[in-house]
Amino acid sequence: MKTNDALKIIEIANRRDRKRFIRFQNRLYKGNKFFVPALETDEHKLFSPKNPSWDDVELKEFLAVRGKVIVGRIAVVIQKTYNRLHNCKNARFMRFDLIDDAEVSKALLDSACAFARERGMEVIHGPLGFNDLDKEGLLIEGFDKMSTFANFYNFDYYKTHLENYGFEKECDWLEFVVPMPKSINPTLIKVAQRMAERLGLSVVSHKTSKSQILKRYGKKIFDVINECYAGLHGVIPITEAVRNDILKQFKTILRREHVCIVVDKNDNVAGFGLAAPNISRSLNKSNGRLLNFGFLPLNALRIKMEARRPKVIDLLLVAVMPEYRGRGVNAIIISETFNNLVKTKAEFLESNLQMETNTAVQAQLDGYGKQLVKKRRCFKKAL
Repeated sequence: MKTNDALKIIEIANRRDRKRFIRFQNRLYKGNKFFVPALETDEHKLFSPKNPSWDDVELKEFLAVRGKVIVGRIAVVIQKTYNRLHNCKNARFMRFDLIDDAEVSKALLDSACAFARERGMEVIHGPLGFNDLDKEGLLIEGFDKMSTFANFYNFDYYKTHLENYGFEKECDWLEFVVPMPKSINPTLIKVAQRMAERLGLSVVSHKTSKSQILKRYGKKIFDVINECYAGLHGVIPITEAVRNDILKQFKTILRREHVCIVVDKNDNVAGFGLAAPNISRSLNKSNGRLLNFGFLPLNALRIKMEARRPKVIDLLLVAVMPEYRGRGVNAIIISETFNNLVKTKAEFLESNLQMETNTAVQAQLDGYGKQLVKKRRCFKKAL
């Protein structure tokens, strides 16, 4: 988009500007059948003191405006805990969206880098969120595939704009899909049973309700996440406030049959697997809003219906405590999870982000006809 109007960069200073910041992506991708919007209510919460990570970050948001038209956005986050744990001075960029215009990308990235330098930062990298459970990574392959609720879609030209500005690859994440198995490999079942007996482990009964699961094992699950993911890229320990906020969300989105928890004789969590219905198609039609015409909850009903009969199941997390790695606990989780999922009418399973170097995690789907469908990248630039 080229006009005679000068390009301006605006710092977000009030709720009106933040609403424009949040809604820009929905306007930019209007009509795109692969784009999955974030819910506006979630985004408003994320960029406000209601975010449980709020006290741990410095945040600055920018809009690029030409005349009266918004043409780009970017947010910069300084994650204090991450910098302290890794003894570094890093800034993160996120919510980077723009039209295909070099002037716009330069102005946005200039503003982001200037803010980071003012705060004494030495590196800027991203897209990364407030914590590892936020949306992250720039799509660099798989532009003809439907996105998921857990990650943003972006146009292919974003990568070129970042590289032209001097950003380079820091790491890549991979996403796979596998056809829903018609049955579980008998060998996998036998291995799972044998290892469970040998290690004194058991799977929490499916008669245990979802509310009982969250109350009894919620904190333990996040302890496992903190232990298992501590060494991965961009990961920050999940605080009690963040944990409590996520558990509230889990009550809404999780179905009992999509949760597998493996415990030892003392009821300590040895590992777990979480899956969720893929609601991308409903969200694509919602434009980020649960209400239609300001008051009718038709979008919310559409999302609820797709969650009950999803065509795709998202594999969110698999985590095993270090002392049980390589001892068959993954086989127990995969066997139990797949045994429940094959009973659904879903057609495919889609993995969450998997670090390209984490071949052990990727191997969990070997033998199921997995296909690499998307690749995301974290970029970095020295300041």
